[in-house]
Amino acid sequence: MTDDFTTTLPGMASAAADEAARAGRLSVAELLDHLQHAFVMLDPDGRVVGYNASALALLELPQELMARAPLIDEVVRWQAGRGDLKGDPQRLLQRVWHHLRATQRSGQPHIYSHTTASGRTLQGSTIALPGGGWARVYTDITKHAQALAALRESEARFRSLTELSADWYWEWDAEGRYTRLEGRVVREYAIAPLFIGRRPWDVPAPNRPHPEDWRALLDAVEQREPFRHFEVQRVLANGRSYWFALSGEPVFDAHSTFVGYRGIGRDVTARKQAEATIERLAYYDGLTGLCNRRSFQDRVVQAQASSARGGQWAALCFIDLDNFKDINDAFGHTAGDGLLREMAQRLRESVRAEDTVGRLGGDEFVVLLEDLREDEEQAAWRAQHVAEKLRQALERPAVIDGNDLQATPSIGITLFRGQSDTVEDILGRADLAMYHSKAAGRNAVRFFDPAMQALVVQRAMLQRELRHGLRDGELLLFGQPIVDVRAQICGHEALLRWRHPVRGMVPPAEFIPVAEQTGLILPIGQWVLREACRVLARWAADPLRAGWTLAVNLSASQLRQPDFVDSVRQALHAAGADPSRLKLELTESLLLHDVEDTIAKMEALAGLGIQFALDDFGTGYSSLSYLKRLPLTQLKIDRSFVRDLLTDPNDAAIARTILQLAQSLEMEVVAEGVETAGQYEVLRAMGCRLFQGYHFGRPAPLEPAASSPEPAPPA
Repeated sequence: MTDDFTTTLPGMASAAADEAARAGRLSVAELLDHLQHAFVMLDPDGRVVGYNASALALLELPQELMARAPLIDEVVRWQAGRGDLKGDPQRLLQRVWHHLRATQRSGQPHIYSHTTASGRTLQGSTIALPGGGWARVYTDITKHAQALAALRESEARFRSLTELSADWYWEWDAEGRYTRLEGRVVREYAIAPLFIGRRPWDVPAPNRPHPEDWRALLDAVEQREPFRHFEVQRVLANGRSYWFALSGEPVFDAHSTFVGYRGIGRDVTARKQAEATIERLAYYDGLTGLCNRRSFQDRVVQAQASSARGGQWAALCFIDLDNFKDINDAFGHTAGDGLLREMAQRLRESVRAEDTVGRLGGDEFVVLLEDLREDEEQAAWRAQHVAEKLRQALERPAVIDGNDLQATPSIGITLFRGQSDTVEDILGRADLAMYHSKAAGRNAVRFFDPAMQALVVQRAMLQRELRHGLRDGELLLFGQPIVDVRAQICGHEALLRWRHPVRGMVPPAEFIPVAEQTGLILPIGQWVLREACRVLARWAADPLRAGWTLAVNLSASQLRQPDFVDSVRQALHAAGADPSRLKLELTESLLLHDVEDTIAKMEALAGLGIQFALDDFGTGYSSLSYLKRLPLTQLKIDRSFVRDLLTDPNDAAIARTILQLAQSLEMEVVAEGVETAGQYEVLRAMGCRLFQGYHFGRPAPLEPAASSPEPAPPA
């Protein structure tokens, strides 16, 4: 049988084969040539004794080589030379013969595969023949190998994506239980043990504590629909909270039977944290964590709607810390911020959980009290009770950075019910009430009085008219004389006056605070400075007044301007005034703000010859160390110490001490508010050499030039 078989292989055709063909029978050789598998037969010595046509095509072997019945060694060397087989030819032959002998010993086929130089992938199978020799069958598996390679590449890409991204892959079975979880996040967060075999809604989620919270996801699953970006918060094994967004689609088998879901999960923790930060910045005060103005106004709107439905009165408390600026300036912004945080915490602790505490900015706090009472009088009593509780909580001293600090509160209250008023109206009423409490002596609680509304309208009108007055030249510069020990005039203090076309002379106490609060004080102060320099220039041409000085009061806003020194220099230059005749008066409170910057500006101006006086000395918080560093030439005793000088020994002692201090610092002293001859004589006896007050002259317009004063520039 073997002889017949081998003699009909290509290259070894015999008469028997021809006879079979003529007889109409298909020869074994023809049968093998029609196979798509390559067939090679080796004798016991490893020589090729038979092959079919597919062997030449698939193995890409030359007919000349195979026709001479080569040893397998020669075939292997030829394939290695062309690049079909990779590696050292000698080692390749050792492997080939090793496997040939192994098949003889075991009787089991040896299966292997390799890719030719042309890119064809072949799978070979070698079996040992009973009479000796071997049969080798080769199958072209190129397409299968390419499919496997593509599958492996796809799997590698999938794993790379899940390893490198925040996304992870998941699968559920038909019951919604997790059956597969893959990805870097899964591994790093150790998610699999928590979820495998469980349904998503069976695992606790802080943001979805109730079954109805899962309704959107369950509806999609029940209807076999895709879902996207379903966000779930999880607390993992490490105790930390994470946010995941799930997206999935249903899976059906070949028979359209639902078998589960598959999809991706994404770690969106960073985004949720960023959103929380943005919300916190948008709706909460960064320093105290309280509601900011925007958030608080929203809560007031909600409270209006709630009070309209329920008929209960609500109240808004507006709180301002008294003298907070002085604390901030004296102890620094860090201490000031610490005090604000402490005040915020005390407010939280003093109200109910349903009440709202906010910070509008600076040292202004607001508290919203809801559901007080249906009766207005009872609601007012409760609001007063809570406000008093807040006042007592805030007035207690606080230890901040080792310093005992105390900032008492001024609190204004307004009641509201329904939605007839705007939020700004409600805040405005509470703000007015707060200022009313400050006017009552501070550290007090006051309710809004409708009469205060008229004051607000009047104040707004005053602001507008003052702006027009600055533009239209209605401001005037008055002066009050300063005299020496012989009661001879040696200078003046410049005082601002406003001649209103309808109201007449408006008292400074009415319009100066408005100017300071609205920012008009800057252009007004600049106008005063320029006009004072022009007055000095006119005096210089008069022998009787050439030696006089003119003192100008500075505001805190002016001194803080970066170009303040240049503005003074320009005013002097434009008027042609002598800088040594100009005195700039500062109050002690101005010295508490950015002392180093203040000293630098004062020294720059002192270098021009300008003199500095410290006004209202003894009423503030002056430090002697600052007095030594400041280029001051004059102290002014506040009128409060001069008024009762003759009857109050304490005032007399204070005046005497100030004079002695000034003498030791080589400074002049001006006693303000001298109204009687007795005060003048006592002060002169104490050693005071300069005086100012009604006893020597009331404020009057400074001697004008022939032409009218230059109008002030528009604000």
